[in-house]
Amino acid sequence: MKYSWSFAAFALLSSGVDAFWRMQCGSPLLTDMVDPLVQPGTVPAKHIHNIMGGSAFDSTISFAKLQTSSCTTCEVIGDKSSYWVPTMYFKKSSGEIVQVPQKDGMLVYYLPERGGNTVEMFPEGFGMMAGDPTFRAMNSSNAVGSEMYNRQMAIGFNCLNYAGTPEGFGQLKTIPTFADMKNCANGLRGDITFPSCWNGENDSSDHRSHMAYPSGIEDGTCPDTHKRRLITMKFETLWDVAQFFSEPDGEFLLSTGDVTGYGYHGDFYNGWDSALLLAAYKDPTCVPPVTTATGGVITDCNTFVSRNQIQSMDDMDKCKRSQISDQTYAGPFTKLPGCNPIGAETEECPAESSTTSNGKAILANAKPVSSSSTTPVAPPPSPPAQKPTTISTTTRKAKPKPKPTTTSKVAPPPVSSAPANPVLNVESKPKKVKEVIVTVVETIYETIYSNAVETATTYVPHQARHRRFRRRSA
Repeated sequence: MKYSWSFAAFALLSSGVDAFWRMQCGSPLLTDMVDPLVQPGTVPAKHIHNIMGGSAFDSTISFAKLQTSSCTTCEVIGDKSSYWVPTMYFKKSSGEIVQVPQKDGMLVYYLPERGGNTVEMFPEGFGMMAGDPTFRAMNSSNAVGSEMYNRQMAIGFNCLNYAGTPEGFGQLKTIPTFADMKNCANGLRGDITFPSCWNGENDSSDHRSHMAYPSGIEDGTCPDTHKRRLITMKFETLWDVAQFFSEPDGEFLLSTGDVTGYGYHGDFYNGWDSALLLAAYKDPTCVPPVTTATGGVITDCNTFVSRNQIQSMDDMDKCKRSQISDQTYAGPFTKLPGCNPIGAETEECPAESSTTSNGKAILANAKPVSSSSTTPVAPPPSPPAQKPTTISTTTRKAKPKPKPTTTSKVAPPPVSSAPANPVLNVESKPKKVKEVIVTVVETIYETIYSNAVETATTYVPHQARHRRFRRRSA
């Protein structure tokens, strides 16, 4: 099913030259149960993430700390930023849970759309989050074009199959079922567009409300509450799902226990060399010609090349950091690490505990199949979550499977609404573990990415097989 979204009213009103590049990041710096933005200093945090970027990443984070990084897993040496997303897992029909490895790392887009605003560089100490790990269904009460609607539409998935019909950026809004996943022969890609409209604060309590999406999600005009404009950034993370196709059955899920994909999310903390980022943004060689189908190749950017800022994939992959939680997360597990029940399962969460004196705590509910260790206590809860859900045009196909003896659902924390956002129409049911049940409906999904689709038909390097970009102008 194809979707298109006419955004003539949101045409880019830029003048002069804007930078645009696609930056490759190699294999993760580490996979660990830490989240320095949402749960600073808490080890282990609530769920596992794959982390890319500067080697000084830790359970607490700052611009100054990231500048001490001895290496980075991303292509530009002067970018010591941190980028992280939830880890993906596969639950076999036997109940065994194993990690799905990333395939060729991550691709980060730095885009030129600005809707007529003067674009500012990411400031020191700046961080933000896109998406919400607590959501398991779409919300139908958000008006098209509203902030909450834009947040939902900014996240999705893409099933890569070079022998098949190309899909648009973020076209799928749910994680495919096991049967449908077999169409993703070349990987499943998670797509996230971050907001670019800014209120001038480096962070906010929910790590989202200091930012807002422009009217066209990726471009357009900013709301009056967030008039300043930062560079638009996108994540594309690819998982190697094909290695599980020989299994008789199973289920792909995120480290939060989410089998739907609505809870997909990403985090960014700025560690760029400020002068380097500004120089690249002003450099006309970083801008692909409008007619170039493969625009955004970072090695065309003279600022990075002339300053010897581009490193090889081998060097990216060599950059690693030791585990922060003193645990590993490849599996196999009988339960996800942390209190993260899968799908509709119920899990009695242990009493919560603080971090130990050395900043570490024992992993909660991580039960490797081969381990007979005692069950430790759970990590502290994260701060109250914001409510950007992802919204699906493809209702996830339910498939019969054995149910646990108790079936109360997983609970996201209470959802709060920013004054400018519509109120979510949800029904809450108090149980031992609460969950906000959001009505799932079909919505006409029209996308601004009609000119940005996956076009590769044969295996080519990661940075060359993502969506093609055509720069728009007024």
